Amino acid sequence: MYFVLSILNSYDDVLMAVIAFFAFILAVYFAIIPHEIAHGLAAKWNGDLTAQVNGRLTLNPVSHFDPIGFLMLLFMGFGYAKPVPVNPYNFKVPRRGLFMTAVAGVTYNLAAMIVSCLFLAIVLSVGVIGEAAAAMYAYYFFYWFFWLSASVNVSLFLFNLLPFGPLDGFKIIEAYARRDNRFIDFLRRNGNYILIFLFALHLIVYYIGIYIDSPAWLQYVDILGLYIRYGSLGIAGSIQQLFNLMFGLPVSGWSVLSGVYLYPLS
Repeated sequence: MYFVLSILNSYDDVLMAVIAFFAFILAVYFAIIPHEIAHGLAAKWNGDLTAQVNGRLTLNPVSHFDPIGFLMLLFMGFGYAKPVPVNPYNFKVPRRGLFMTAVAGVTYNLAAMIVSCLFLAIVLSVGVIGEAAAAMYAYYFFYWFFWLSASVNVSLFLFNLLPFGPLDGFKIIEAYARRDNRFIDFLRRNGNYILIFLFALHLIVYYIGIYIDSPAWLQYVDILGLYIRYGSLGIAGSIQQLFNLMFGLPVSGWSVLSGVYLYPLS
């Protein structure tokens, strides 16, 4: 955690900090807003126009903004936008419609993460063009944007796949589960409480690690943090290494919002 604090603590150059923060806001925008639009479009393709009627098939961030979800993304590395309204009774084929609508958002995030890793490798291979200060700032902006876009998208992909009540992962399972499945019913009723517990545990472990000389084993108590961190390393990290090899770049490290590198990896 947390990218914004890392910027403020690491840059004496105010313009560089502003550029990095602007890249972060853009990365968040292009990760969250199209995710919700993808849900609405999938629902529309399956016969439900609820999202369209409610003005949610738009790139206007005001229509999708959720303050709690944005603050979570800002300070925890994963969050959400205001959910797109869906009426499953309008679907031509209910189970198929539910599944396609649920999987559309995470599919977008996965695709956006892959594209971001590709362009990040291109930026690193091209480097700074010229010696002017503007060229350096432009380089860092694109580096930050594509790296953060990959990081935020893979975090959202992993987070939304969790099989708890309000998240896409639960809806994907629910689409083809039996209606009388007790385990599904348990997740539906208690998903919010499980997520709140995981969030609280994540924050407690983080702040203990900052202010107290905590033992190394404490990090393994943070179930949610471990899942996002190692999931991101396995997915985004592997894809980034592949593109690095394709462009003849040295093997580089990978980090998500919970532990950022402040300069291009080389």
